[in-house]
Amino acid sequence: MRSFFWPALLLLAACGGPNANLKSADPYERYLGEMELKDRSDAATTAEVVSLLEDPHFLVVVGALEVLASRGRPEYLQHVLPKLKHKHPFVRQAACAAVVSLHAEEGIPDLIKTLQDPEPGVRRSALKALGAFGKPEALRALVEAVADKEPSVSYMAHRLLCTATKREDVPQSREAWAQALK
Repeated sequence: MRSFFWPALLLLAACGGPNANLKSADPYERYLGEMELKDRSDAATTAEVVSLLEDPHFLVVVGALEVLASRGRPEYLQHVLPKLKHKHPFVRQAACAAVVSLHAEEGIPDLIKTLQDPEPGVRRSALKALGAFGKPEALRALVEAVADKEPSVSYMAHRLLCTATKREDVPQSREAWAQALK
């Protein structure tokens, strides 16, 4: 038995974990491959990242959104906005965060529409993005979201409004916030 221990241990040590590989069948390895592209912004790399937005696995799409968002270039908004309607909620959440990272105020109306998403986590991501912009139309959307039926969404909208206005004295209701922002 002892004679098998060291060879078995050596075999386990030789077996590595996942490798960064954009061509792998494993979505996590494709995701890792995308993360290696964050520092490259040439046209060929950008085209490859944009093509990965159509990958069938949500993790790869999230990775592509993260790479585009890391570049902070508003012209990538055209690739991000369609993902606000993706079938997977993690992709929709990543798209909300990407709109902010791209500094793309043109995405505010689409973020406001995302407040109708059936998933509370996606609505919270949209709220966080809207709160980061602090524009009047974003604040009006936050006021409406205070009336959301999901308590976590309503509370987040309320807290974002408190932060944006530096007011802690307004009750957590749409009517109170509408009056306070007049």
